[in-house]
Amino acid sequence: MKKGQNLFITAISLISLFYLISCGKDFLERTPEDSYVEDNYYTTDDALEAATSPLYTRAWFEYHTNSVIYIGSTRANDAFNPWVYPEFTTFQVTALHDGLTYAWKGLYSVVTMANSVIDAVNTKATADVSESAKETAKGEARLMRGIAYFYMLRLWGPVILFEDNQEIVDNPIRPVNPEEDVFKFIINDLTYAAEHLPESGAASGRATSWSAKAMLAKVYLARSGWNSDTRDAADLEKACDYAADVCDNSGLNLLSKYENLFKYKYNNNEESLLAMQWVPLGEWYVCNTLYSELTFSSDISGGVNVWGAPYGTYDQILQYEQNDTLRLNASFFTQGTYYSYINMADGGYTYTGDMAPNKKGAIGGPDDDNDGKVAVMNSPLNTYIIRLADVYLTYAEACLGNSSSLSSGPGLDYFNRVRERAGLETKTSITFEDIIRERRCEFAMEYTNWYDMVTWYKWKPEYMLEYLNSQDRPIRAKVVRENGVRVVSKYDDGSSYNVTITNDNIFFPYPESDVIQNPMLKEDPQPYDFNE
Repeated sequence: MKKGQNLFITAISLISLFYLISCGKDFLERTPEDSYVEDNYYTTDDALEAATSPLYTRAWFEYHTNSVIYIGSTRANDAFNPWVYPEFTTFQVTALHDGLTYAWKGLYSVVTMANSVIDAVNTKATADVSESAKETAKGEARLMRGIAYFYMLRLWGPVILFEDNQEIVDNPIRPVNPEEDVFKFIINDLTYAAEHLPESGAASGRATSWSAKAMLAKVYLARSGWNSDTRDAADLEKACDYAADVCDNSGLNLLSKYENLFKYKYNNNEESLLAMQWVPLGEWYVCNTLYSELTFSSDISGGVNVWGAPYGTYDQILQYEQNDTLRLNASFFTQGTYYSYINMADGGYTYTGDMAPNKKGAIGGPDDDNDGKVAVMNSPLNTYIIRLADVYLTYAEACLGNSSSLSSGPGLDYFNRVRERAGLETKTSITFEDIIRERRCEFAMEYTNWYDMVTWYKWKPEYMLEYLNSQDRPIRAKVVRENGVRVVSKYDDGSSYNVTITNDNIFFPYPESDVIQNPMLKEDPQPYDFNE
């Protein structure tokens, strides 16, 4: 990227063009026939369904490939890699950091592709396309757009809202919009999606109304305490209602084995409410490139080139109760643990090291382990955006609300379902501290923990600053077994870090290249025109 080049406009221009040439005849894999052009492609329900497939792959690729691990997980101190983007864990990211600019550009790529889909449905779809197909396509687009803005809100706070790509290409110098307007925009998009998406997807992995309702529960919970020390009762009620609807009425259940959530053969399992849908052995822009970055050794990759994963931090490994081995060993390799589904041709794999390298995303080699569908920077594993366990814990937190503890009711029941799946004893009462710990263990290295920490910070800033500054970052864990008991200590590599987290560095700066091109990013937020 040339110095001063506006990433925001680049994303809009390239994605709008890319969308027009990337529509496939099937959900993920097929390319369009030469006879199809923009003006005549949207002529059947099947064609329109295919036209939205890039929303699940290409739209997310830039953000996923370059930033998702380090923003979503290592910044939360789930794990640490001193050789790749350590600045996220040590809170030294500047406006010039590549990982930050890729996130900005990548998330706006989702927005611009969603806008392109909506515009195409409104202006290009012929009379032969059913209204239900149009509503579904727009529902998918607005769902993805709302989710992208929800990520951006928790990374930058005020951001630029827009619904018309051409309008902002013509007039790119504009202010950011306030956080309350970003929340309103997100809720409008997700509500539309909840009302217009079907309860079951037309193809495996497609978004449903349950996907949107699950996200609405998280958004209302986040808004309930945003910039307030008391969570808003109406927003808490909305969060509870949407979470209860998904939990009670979707007919979905947690997958019985936690470790199976992170095997490619269980892609689009019933717990998966929404995921990025990567093409196994797919070409650039539709493949999951993180395999080599999440796998620590060629001993488990079947000889495929890998370059070292993040290692679980001392603070993260301490979150796991002594009996919480199912989740720990599915999240991080720990000493003496045997994995029957890795190196299957050789009878499995036993990890013997004394550190805790990442396990999620390290799915084994290409042959028996994964039906040959693994290559360098190419994993067949989908990436969760939200899964049912997240809704269960959102329900519990919304039911807890402003209370100091929760001792009965459906929120506690669903909280305990997550623990039961992990093989842990149920709790008779839970606190906010229990919510934090349960989330950190359930979603370690799933690129989500930092986002939840920002939500909590906006509600309890002093509490969360103290919490974050007590995390011993970025010290990696040494994990050994003594007489069958897991013993965790600090791994001393001779490094010295001075990490101080303040109100000034929770949120990221806007990328410098965009600030140069759009000085209004430095100005106060301006209200968004909702045309209501």
